[in-house]
Amino acid sequence: SPMLQATVPHHNTGSFASHRIRLPDKEYGEALDCLVKGCSDLLLVAPETGRVLLGKRSVQPQPDWWFVGGRIFPGETPAQSACRLLKRELSLEIQPERLQPVCTQSLAWGMREQRPQEHGTTDLQVVLSLSLDNAEIDRVTLDPNEYLDSQWLLPQEVLSGNFHPALKFAVSSLLAVRKLRELQAAVTAQPDNDAEIAALARELVSLSRKQPLPGMSEYRVVAPQLQYECSVEVTL
Repeated sequence: SPMLQATVPHHNTGSFASHRIRLPDKEYGEALDCLVKGCSDLLLVAPETGRVLLGKRSVQPQPDWWFVGGRIFPGETPAQSACRLLKRELSLEIQPERLQPVCTQSLAWGMREQRPQEHGTTDLQVVLSLSLDNAEIDRVTLDPNEYLDSQWLLPQEVLSGNFHPALKFAVSSLLAVRKLRELQAAVTAQPDNDAEIAALARELVSLSRKQPLPGMSEYRVVAPQLQYECSVEVTL
């Protein structure tokens, strides 16, 4: 079920300083074979409609509809990483405090972009949400070298559509997080309105129970441009 975590604490013990370097392709491939990457991925939200942005990727490891985001660099918080990626990929200057945690997931991929591709890669994903204003929405353009298309969808369209179960879980978690904020606001504004608070609490419990079905998913990755197709297995 969604973790409903108010923040993602970052604990810097011993004054860590990054010594990150750009690894040559061979060494980077070997690192991918041995390590689990941390990724910060984003659900960009149009607040007037509640729609979320999905991008249809053209490259491995998920050449289909997916989040916007990428790898966390050493020393970054997930929010700082997301802000760096937003600036690099979408030219958006976003402050980390605007980002809200949604959920975390573990991802294992049978293919990757780096050679040897069939070695795959593994990620620990932190999903964050960001509400954009209209001017920011107008500026959103995904990299044509990585994305074939994009679309803004209502959460229910994602949940009822043919999308990766990780994407569906994140959207379901986003709805639960929104309901938690509604409940918190109601408790603060009208602490004696037991009926409204109870109704919101029941809705929150219902949303927080939703989780992917374990086993083989009905969804399959299908990428004709890469002549690639595979299944997805969910473990809880």
